[in-house]
Amino acid sequence: VMRLRLPTSPLPPLLAPRASPAALLDASAVASVHTSLGDLSSTLAFADQAGNLAGALFPLSLPPYLLFLYFLGYEGNRCPKTAQFGAQFLLLFVVSTVLTGIVTKGTYSSSLADVDWLHGGAEALLTTSNLFLGFGLAGALSSGKMEPAGAGMEGTRPQRFAALALAVTVFGSAFAGPQLGVEAHSPFLFGAGALPADLLAASPLPLHAEPANALSIPTWAIHFSSVFEYLFAMGMVWQMAALSGNERWK
Repeated sequence: VMRLRLPTSPLPPLLAPRASPAALLDASAVASVHTSLGDLSSTLAFADQAGNLAGALFPLSLPPYLLFLYFLGYEGNRCPKTAQFGAQFLLLFVVSTVLTGIVTKGTYSSSLADVDWLHGGAEALLTTSNLFLGFGLAGALSSGKMEPAGAGMEGTRPQRFAALALAVTVFGSAFAGPQLGVEAHSPFLFGAGALPADLLAASPLPLHAEPANALSIPTWAIHFSSVFEYLFAMGMVWQMAALSGNERWK
């Protein structure tokens, strides 16, 4: 009878155990890649609103607004060209919030609302858009006439060039400002309109010290006025429905 003799020593494993993926990477290399990705995400963040509901709704709001611009420019609506340009200029305000948000996060590690000089510069483009929209509608209502059919943008060329020059100034200052030593809490327009500190200190009223990120007078004025600018514009849009006989303006 033949007998099989089994080896007394343990058999070698068919597959050698593998090291975990993390063990195959150098710890310093992993840390370097992680830091680089973190810096990249901070630099490319479109604004300080990326982590909240406003940031989520931002990209969803762009297609409806572009559709609105398309119908606003429809020849049959005879929208005043100045007002039409104002609505289009709002897109540059959106671009400015993206650029200033990148500078804010990448340079100051802060939010746009806390960097007054960048905040005010971006909001100045919103006010410019509102003014073009409001004056365009007001001009048509005061004349009692709708825009002539086939009218172009030629009549608004000087105003458009001035508005675009303002936008270029805002964009350029956003990137040049930090290089020139402008700090995170430097006031917009160099604090124009601010009350002297000694006058506030001598006030008999119990005033509290302002926080470092307090809005300057120009930035506050832009915020305050933009609400009323839109209210006036909405009222004039309803009047445009009566002037044109087109109830769809409402």
